[in-house]
Amino acid sequence: MHQRKWETLVDRIEKLFGFIEHTVDEYPESRMTVETVVFDGASGKMMLERTKKPLVIDQKTSFSKRIGSEVSVEYVLSDDEFVDTVKCYRWDRAVRDWREVDIEDIGR
Repeated sequence: MHQRKWETLVDRIEKLFGFIEHTVDEYPESRMTVETVVFDGASGKMMLERTKKPLVIDQKTSFSKRIGSEVSVEYVLSDDEFVDTVKCYRWDRAVRDWREVDIEDIGR
């Protein structure tokens, strides 16, 4: 999801339902940003989570054929391309925990 679409969605949620919680967490070591929006929607307490991280261009694997040797994987990340992932969760009162909701099933 592009930044502009995400901002439009967050603005609509704020106007319709209001926020219970809105946080932005940055993880500089992995160059990742996680933005979380919690709101009380029409079907109960909901949470949207957007993860933005760099695109993996290549991975380099180092290994040896000796017994007991270690394997290491080094990822090459893009400087200008990012991958956005949006997940939707619904609060389950019985379990008292968040349950992931398939976004495609919401409109049905």
